[in-house]
Amino acid sequence: MPYYVLEDNERGVTTEGVLLDCGRVAQPPEYSGLSTLAILTVSLEGGIRPADSFGLVADGSTVYGSTGSLYVATQRWVDWQALPASEVDTVAGTFSSVIHRFDISDPAFTTYRASGRVPGYLLGQWAMSEQDGFLRVASTTESPWTGFQPGRTQSLVTVLEEIDGRLEVAGQVAGLGIDERIYAVRFIGDTGFVVTFRQTDPLYTIDLSDPTRPEVVGELKIPGYSAYLHPIGDGLLLGVGQDADENGRVKGTQVTVFDVSDPESPRQLHKMTLANGYSEAEWDHHAFLYWPATGLTVLPVQTWSPDGSDYFAGALGLKAGAQGIEEIGRLEHDWAKQGWQAPIRRALVVGDSVLTFSELGILTSDLSGLGQQGWLQF
Repeated sequence: MPYYVLEDNERGVTTEGVLLDCGRVAQPPEYSGLSTLAILTVSLEGGIRPADSFGLVADGSTVYGSTGSLYVATQRWVDWQALPASEVDTVAGTFSSVIHRFDISDPAFTTYRASGRVPGYLLGQWAMSEQDGFLRVASTTESPWTGFQPGRTQSLVTVLEEIDGRLEVAGQVAGLGIDERIYAVRFIGDTGFVVTFRQTDPLYTIDLSDPTRPEVVGELKIPGYSAYLHPIGDGLLLGVGQDADENGRVKGTQVTVFDVSDPESPRQLHKMTLANGYSEAEWDHHAFLYWPATGLTVLPVQTWSPDGSDYFAGALGLKAGAQGIEEIGRLEHDWAKQGWQAPIRRALVVGDSVLTFSELGILTSDLSGLGQQGWLQF
């Protein structure tokens, strides 16, 4: 059983014990691994001691929460090296992910509700979205451990419904991005947006108004891809990813404004490319900041010239919308006098200031123009 150690530095007290009571551990109807997945409810008024704990005999890798439910997904582990070469294609073609649903509507008590399965693997937490009691899931049939396998991959959006302790398939649309994989997903209301990529970036728009009959209603093909999608109001999506040439070779960080007000006709309005650059927001959305009150986007980036003479590690302040993409300032953390710039990892807004964080320190900048206000070196 999971064990815990709790240290109280103020009082100098250490307590320890079993994290779960045996009566609060469940087994899913279908084998999901030998690990114990523990879900803790912590009252912020009483420190970090769990007010409730619940366990499930299962693995867990991707977590998504709505106001009343917590979903945990895990990919079925396969020892690919132990498989005969003749079986790799068959196993990869039937690869699937298991999803467990927990009821967290009661803030003091967690209840296991159901488990289900979808084909392939999930890119991350944005691949799941709950609405009106249905769970929408985007997945790619390619295994994340076997690499690209041409001719066998496709992506799907599956709608799951809880029935008698199981998450059953209520509807499904398949055939997205044949020979490609998902790079970004976003669900907004009755519409899903899925980006797949190999050489070009098909942005699919999916009508989910009828959970039993999801369907692709629009498609936009452009070079490159978006790895993160963020709604910025007025039927617009902001995409962050990589630009690419006609052969699919990436060229640098790409910021794109999409008009998705008409799901049947998505359009690319504006694009900005930072040659030979990349952004942490491409694989971790926590690095991305959008402030609706002012329309400010703060995006950490690193760029360099091919000969190494020009290097930038910091963050861009952007204003992006229907009228275009405008760079309003650059933030850098190089006050350590070490002769190098530290990559900016995170940004947040406090009052009228933007705080950016790196391993060197914290920089505060004016929210309106990104002018420097203060610096705290670690």
